[in-house]
Amino acid sequence: MSSTAGTESVDRQRQRAQRSAGGAGGSSRLPAAPKRRRPAVAALAALLVVGGALIAGLLAVRMDERQSYLQVSRDIAAGERIERGDLTVTRVAADVPGLIEQSQAGVAIGKYMKVAFSKGQLLDSRSLSDRAPLQDNTAAVGITLAEGRYPAGGLAPGDQVRLVRIGAVSTPGAVIGNAVVLAVKAPADKGSGLGSKSSSSETQTLTVVVDETLVTAVADASGNNKIAVALLKSGTSLKGR
Repeated sequence: MSSTAGTESVDRQRQRAQRSAGGAGGSSRLPAAPKRRRPAVAALAALLVVGGALIAGLLAVRMDERQSYLQVSRDIAAGERIERGDLTVTRVAADVPGLIEQSQAGVAIGKYMKVAFSKGQLLDSRSLSDRAPLQDNTAAVGITLAEGRYPAGGLAPGDQVRLVRIGAVSTPGAVIGNAVVLAVKAPADKGSGLGSKSSSSETQTLTVVVDETLVTAVADASGNNKIAVALLKSGTSLKGR
């Protein structure tokens, strides 16, 4: 009897020891921290995705809104007649008044330039004229200008100029009249055999549109090397002709 009681006592002690050991082991493990949710970050990410989609959509719509406009395919001088081969097409998003759409190419073909245009420049209807520079009672005259008798910056088609006859000791100079520069031949650099410029004056040859009554005076002054040119307006003189 005492042996059985002793056995039970030992079993109870063993069970208490196991429970104590289990409790101590469980208390050593800390509970895992719950994951923190960040709603602000998630909302920002969603906004970025939506914003990117909107921007892409707007760009696509903007690309679709671009219109085809005419531009010149070469340098065109003032007074030149526009041919179909002088025009090409480019797409532009901006709506600029005066630009000519591709579908209206017939409006430009056969017209004359009031001012000079550079290759790639968008064609503006306000720069076109129905009439050629040479009208009734006008004439195109070639003149040669010695160095120092034209502006240092040179002249260009479309410039409005004043022609002056250079006076002599006993003869004062006089204004011949106004003219429009139709074409320009750039002065050639004349060099010596050593490659340096010669001391001879450079000349510039122009074709100018003048009133028919001035032809003799202009040709005589140019032929006698007694003509000079003053610039009045740059590239605007063919407007309204």
